Amino acid sequence: MLPKFAWVVGPLLLYGAVCALLALRGRAPSRMALNVHISLLLLAYLLGTAGLGIFWVANQQLPVFDWHYLFGYATLFLVGLHLVFNLPLVLRWLGRRGGKAQAPAVAGGPLVVGKIAALALMLGIAFYVGKRQAGADFPVLASAGAQDHPIARYHTFSSESRTSVFTRAPGVAWGDAPPPFKRYDQQPRVALSKGQPGAWSLGQMLAAPAPAASLALADLGRMLHLTSGVTQRRGGHALRASPSSGALFPSELYVVARRVDGLAAGLYHYDPERHQLSLLGKVPASVGAPAADGADAVVLVSAVFRRTGYKYHNRAFRYALADAGHLLENLRLAAHGSGLHPDMVPEFDDALAARALGIDGVEEGVLAVVPLRRPGTGAGAGPACAPCDPPQAFAPVRPAQGTPLGVTGIVYQATSLRLQPGGGSDLALPPPAPATAELFTTIVQRRSERRYAHAALTMAQLSGLLAGMQQPPMLFDGIEISLVINRVHGIAPGVYRYVPGHALRLVRPGHAAAAAQSAALSQDVIGDAAAVLILSAARDRVLAGGARGYRHAFLEAGMKGQRWLLGAVARGLAACPVGAFYDDEAAALIGVQASDHWVLHFAAVGVRAN
Repeated sequence: MLPKFAWVVGPLLLYGAVCALLALRGRAPSRMALNVHISLLLLAYLLGTAGLGIFWVANQQLPVFDWHYLFGYATLFLVGLHLVFNLPLVLRWLGRRGGKAQAPAVAGGPLVVGKIAALALMLGIAFYVGKRQAGADFPVLASAGAQDHPIARYHTFSSESRTSVFTRAPGVAWGDAPPPFKRYDQQPRVALSKGQPGAWSLGQMLAAPAPAASLALADLGRMLHLTSGVTQRRGGHALRASPSSGALFPSELYVVARRVDGLAAGLYHYDPERHQLSLLGKVPASVGAPAADGADAVVLVSAVFRRTGYKYHNRAFRYALADAGHLLENLRLAAHGSGLHPDMVPEFDDALAARALGIDGVEEGVLAVVPLRRPGTGAGAGPACAPCDPPQAFAPVRPAQGTPLGVTGIVYQATSLRLQPGGGSDLALPPPAPATAELFTTIVQRRSERRYAHAALTMAQLSGLLAGMQQPPMLFDGIEISLVINRVHGIAPGVYRYVPGHALRLVRPGHAAAAAQSAALSQDVIGDAAAVLILSAARDRVLAGGARGYRHAFLEAGMKGQRWLLGAVARGLAACPVGAFYDDEAAALIGVQASDHWVLHFAAVGVRAN
């Protein structure tokens, strides 16, 4: 405190000492000089107070701190001195009457008008600059390279420095703080007990669950209280079991209870202030997380972003995630205390989860899904993980450029996933038969054939083609294989992705020949094919090693495509590569975004026309 006090009061004390020294030497400053000196000091301290107040306390929503109020007290002192010197002058000016009072105004008319115009111009410029800052769109959609990832952009955009407050204004009208607790007063409620201290130490619970293996209502109440319950009230805040930035507590907890002794199955919301559950409805058919299906209970953690955003603005998403992390560790430890295995589901469909909870997924979004299981009943218990097998297909969400929460809403969308249609229903292909045709003859006889009979391939033929393509990569290991299936015995028409395990995963059901032909500049060879091969790669993965990766990706795709063509010839089929296509339509065809996933190669295959 002393250094700050010295910095603030020091200039005043120094000026007073100089004045005293001059007075002792008989050279005391005149009244006018004192007035001018104090006016200059007042201007400096007023700017210091305004700078701290506007750019630090108000802009960053900080509580009042000692630098600010020390400058404020010094400013008040100087204002008082200034009034002492200037009040007589003001009174004399107010007492002037007649022509004398008006003459200067007439003479100075042009100057006054000029000053007013200059002031208006400066205010206009300030408004324009502020408007551009406040309304500036966060450029999340377009990226030039792997190092220019949208999330990296957000991190930079939301980073603070001593100068950032001068160059950035909030882009969202956050309004007042929303209520600290959500209430469902019209819904049936279930009282919970907070539990008592147990026999297990922190070290034991950090290592493994307790030997007990139950999930009763009392256990659930204890877990929720230790996760997010109110543990103390201080300074007008209801403090919780886990910390929160600014004591704002944006997290909300929901529970899908399937097998909890003493609690009817259903979807519940946890009210930490009253320590009770509100019944919201039946167990939802899906919370967007197939890996959580069948768990005894599932805890979903959401965030009401405005609770944090009204104070921390663009950093709201960072703080909401950090708060949720604290809370989730408490949940893990508390679940261990009840002998349960809590799992973190890394991939879930954010929109489906929000819909299941009855929230909008914008102002309040789901951040985590945590299934709770008794030992030996699923994930977390060991290798047997029925809900996780087969793996589910998720795709990233393309964020909207504008959201009600500005950059906070954009980055929430950018970190969200969507469950792909057909996920979990992979179609296993039959064991492939190797191509026995002689190599020299196969290469020499290969020709691009663009006309096909309206006959179907066999599943064995398609299996052999795909298996033959799967050789160790030479330059790039990120090529993804998609197929438009039009006529293959045993496989329904649709768009599929070839996945590990020699299987097909449905991306979109239904006939897609017309869409594929349209994407390939309306070339009949694609529309008439029995199956169409589409090779693609994630942009960030292509550019991970620099610009050279772009060359490697296309070379690798060409090699894979050639194996497809030679495999067709070796099996008596006709095939043809196609280089011209509309990138955006091709990406949409296989269920990806052209901005972050690049289509590299098209090739058709079919039964040779006579």
